[in-house]
Amino acid sequence: MTRKTRNVLIATALAAAALAGSPTVAPAVAAPPSTFDRIHDTLLRHGQGAPLMIAAHRGQWRDAPENSLAAIRHAIADGAEIVEIDVRRTRDGHLVLMHDETVDRTTDGTGRVADLTLAQIKSLRLKQGLGGSQAPLTEHTVPTFEEAVRTVQGRALVNLDKGWAVREEMYEVLRRTGTVDHALFKGSPTVAEAAAFMARDPEILYMHIVDDGNADAVGTFPGRQPVAYEVVFDDPADPQVQPATLAKIRDTSRVWINTMWKGLAMEYTDEASLRDERLGWRPVVKTYGASMIQTDNVEALDYWRDGGNLDHYGRQPGNRSIRIEAEDFAPGGDGVGYHDLDPNRCTVARLDEGVDICDLEGAIAVNWIRAGEWLKYRVSVPVTGVYDVSARVSSPYSPAGTVTLDWGEDTSAPIRIVTTTHHEAFEVQHLQRRHLTKGTHELVVRMNDNEFQNFNLDHLQLDRVG
Repeated sequence: MTRKTRNVLIATALAAAALAGSPTVAPAVAAPPSTFDRIHDTLLRHGQGAPLMIAAHRGQWRDAPENSLAAIRHAIADGAEIVEIDVRRTRDGHLVLMHDETVDRTTDGTGRVADLTLAQIKSLRLKQGLGGSQAPLTEHTVPTFEEAVRTVQGRALVNLDKGWAVREEMYEVLRRTGTVDHALFKGSPTVAEAAAFMARDPEILYMHIVDDGNADAVGTFPGRQPVAYEVVFDDPADPQVQPATLAKIRDTSRVWINTMWKGLAMEYTDEASLRDERLGWRPVVKTYGASMIQTDNVEALDYWRDGGNLDHYGRQPGNRSIRIEAEDFAPGGDGVGYHDLDPNRCTVARLDEGVDICDLEGAIAVNWIRAGEWLKYRVSVPVTGVYDVSARVSSPYSPAGTVTLDWGEDTSAPIRIVTTTHHEAFEVQHLQRRHLTKGTHELVVRMNDNEFQNFNLDHLQLDRVG
């Protein structure tokens, strides 16, 4: 039953009761709105006061394989109202979730989706996270589109990427499952083509993608308008982000902006936001009027949306956490504050020194780490206690590297750095639990000799646990 039908039935029951005039029959009372009703109603609100909505890019791939049913469930649990999925057609005409044209990156199989049957694709296992040649296999399998929409039913919206060419097939699945109002179609066809598709069913939700080449499409839709425009820009002078154009969008629709990597919204990325909200999400919302953000950092964006200070995100309250940025190694140069074995591949900080400090989609990190290198840090401990030592790292390789933590008086056993499945997929990994006294300590992070080393280090963190 659709929302419209349900409301009509409630209204009819109320009217019948009123006409009967019976004092012994209580009038029907509408049930409180469901989670999905609230999300759907929020989607249809636009303008300056529209609340920010979060879209999870390929689901929550940090907790489950991208485009998996588990990734969809995790995204919703972590605060996303919308889950972006990628839809492709198999050789025998079924719709499945897959970002790439081939299954190579994300599964243990090979070949184009369009050349494989559903049975062949269902026999494959998905790889962890964002996949890749060295990502571990999981027990998850490739979902069908129908399985995906049944997973979100009553809980969230799905944003349908890669799917405009199969919109008719997707619509039929949605119609059959009663979930047309759960799906946000998207594309950059002609206005006439998009308007004709929307006219098929008043419950169809459509988002029009605009960039430099078609910004003049804004405001030209006849009749019913798109519920949102996905605005892609790499320069503040781009026509699609001029104040008058954005205001025209907000008059009838929502503004959707992507912050996963550079070039989608200039330099305003998720990782830049984690460094400083003024480098990412804040201007995306305040300057460009985004009321929907697609992100790879669902939990952090949800925390910020709720008023959280990103300076505190991922840290314990008070003085229980000590964070040391990877680029803040000790002064003194090579052999004193660090040891680096290869020529600089990139340098965005400490330009007169030899450490590879790179910008990875907004994260400032030490990169191109190799066996035999080391970094020295001075750690100021405010309170004596037991601390968990962790590192925020990224790497597509498995194993990604092996380090030891040298505190001067003793050195840890070798510690493995585990793959995160992508160079830009940073995650926090626990390294050691250690008792530290109040005062300043020296810590040398050594990349072990005779071990494969290829990971990126964003920061170290010590969290007091006792």
